Amino acid sequence: MSSDIPIVFRLAITSFYGRSFSLVMRNGKLHYSSTRPENKQTRDPSDDDWQKFWKNTVKLKIWLWQDQYVDKSSSDGSSWSLNIEIGNLRLKSYGSNNKPENFNEFLQAVRMLVPGLEIIMN
Repeated sequence: MSSDIPIVFRLAITSFYGRSFSLVMRNGKLHYSSTRPENKQTRDPSDDDWQKFWKNTVKLKIWLWQDQYVDKSSSDGSSWSLNIEIGNLRLKSYGSNNKPENFNEFLQAVRMLVPGLEIIMN
């Protein structure tokens, strides 16, 4: 990859009844926020951390995820969205009460990128 730092990185997880999380790239740093309890932090992963993260995304094949994962049989629950751009790779995906098979493994890779921050999907 031409640069380890993405042009765009935006992950949001929202639970109808529970907590919400977001991780957004601004000015080269990742800005984290969560609800219940409210928590806001900024992280600046190292180049090595980014390289490990990108290797995990390739291994998990997230770049092949569909645009949408929606379970229309339920109107409440959890939703998520992911938008990443790095080099010539772009991913924009969304889910409502549904997710890719390896979504939890992807969240684990994100947690490794920003250790100590809670990012979960109920």
